[in-house]
Amino acid sequence: MGVREWLAGKAGMVTAEQVERLVADEVKRAKAALPASADYDRKNEGYRRLTGEGQHTRDLAHVSQSRMFQIAYFMWDASAMFRGLLEMDKGFFFDGDISVQAEDDAAEEVLARMIEDERNNLPLDFPDHMEWLSALGEQCWPVEVSAHNGHVTLNYYDPAEIKEVYVLRENVKVPAMVQMQGRGGRTGEKLACVRVDRNPANATYGRLVGECFFFAINHPPNSPRGRSDYLTLYDWIDNLERYGYNVLERGEILLNYVWDVMLKGMSEDQIRDWLKSNKPPEPGSIRAHNENVTWQAVAPQLNTQDMAKAFDLGKSFIMGASRRPESWWGGGGKAYQTEAEQFGQVPIKDMGQRQKKHKSILERVCRFQLDQAVIHGRLTAEQADGPLSVQLPPISQKAVEKAMAALAQFTGAVILAMDNEIVTRETGARLWAAGASEVGHEIDADAEIEALGLDKPKEEDEGEALVTEDYKGNEPRRH
Repeated sequence: MGVREWLAGKAGMVTAEQVERLVADEVKRAKAALPASADYDRKNEGYRRLTGEGQHTRDLAHVSQSRMFQIAYFMWDASAMFRGLLEMDKGFFFDGDISVQAEDDAAEEVLARMIEDERNNLPLDFPDHMEWLSALGEQCWPVEVSAHNGHVTLNYYDPAEIKEVYVLRENVKVPAMVQMQGRGGRTGEKLACVRVDRNPANATYGRLVGECFFFAINHPPNSPRGRSDYLTLYDWIDNLERYGYNVLERGEILLNYVWDVMLKGMSEDQIRDWLKSNKPPEPGSIRAHNENVTWQAVAPQLNTQDMAKAFDLGKSFIMGASRRPESWWGGGGKAYQTEAEQFGQVPIKDMGQRQKKHKSILERVCRFQLDQAVIHGRLTAEQADGPLSVQLPPISQKAVEKAMAALAQFTGAVILAMDNEIVTRETGARLWAAGASEVGHEIDADAEIEALGLDKPKEEDEGEALVTEDYKGNEPRRH
């Protein structure tokens, strides 16, 4: 029975305090019945913004955030070095095919349709999105979910259009809602970020629900807005390119020279008459003069060697600050190139860490698709909740070759340990599965152990047992 019915039956028999308490209880029950993705209101009671009064914020000012986006787009159009660094990283991260596999065939078919949908086009668009994640620091992908079968379509919102990112009241690290810029004096739309529904009262409990994906990099834990990988290098790159261009432009001046002619004992009038009758010699021509005339070609001294050193200094700083070897930008000489080859062309550990971020983003998108397929009755929970394998291309082919060689040695060591009964066969299988994961192939150790029967006690061979008994019966006596 609701509040109105209760009041109608008890008219004239309740106090204002009782009415206030009953209304508050009804509001709490109504909020509890809402899905997790809708747990907010216009006054932001369910979420909190870091830029509000009294909050200790680590967000960039809104103007600074917008300026960062403007500079990134400008640099993409105008800076060869900025675009080259971005494209170089994308080449390392995605030089190959992206593989997504599910244990259940029906689940894998659902994922394949989502990945290959021409509106999603993840094999081509995902590397581009990750490139712009590096350039802009954040990505916002609104989702459309088919009411018929739960098929997910990923859209794209320019991060420059984001007005505010709200976080969970109880956990500042979790983005909860994205508010877009309004247009024409209207308030921008608010999109609930995809996250697990934690409300047991909902049919979607335990599943990923929401209206958009929001991903951010390079930000403190208490700041949801992302920063560009190149935020601290924009000025360096721009100044270096302008400096290099000016140096090359002055190179034309170095090709010019003048003839300095000394005429001994001549007056100003005589010098003017001499210049009229003696034009500068053309290439291959002959000129003659006596000891009173001296010709000398004079070129400007621009200290180009110092300019080259200054340019190399700026380039070295940029490559070092971006954690990339100088040899990757065509510099450093043979010694640096040899050093890079010895490291398998992957001397920078942060590239592996960033690729793990890319992998986790794609895994979350795939999990959202599977959960939506369950919610809309296309898959069962058992089909959707099985193991999911997302494989990205190895960062370097040379690194893979070295890893495979190391895996062969590691395999021999594991077999030797099992033969000498240092570890059990089950433990050996787990060790080998862990080693194989280092070359980019995830192996379910439990499934392999079960398939090979390694989890069962080893049965003794009958002949082997007889030999053992005979040996025990003929043991030499001790005197």
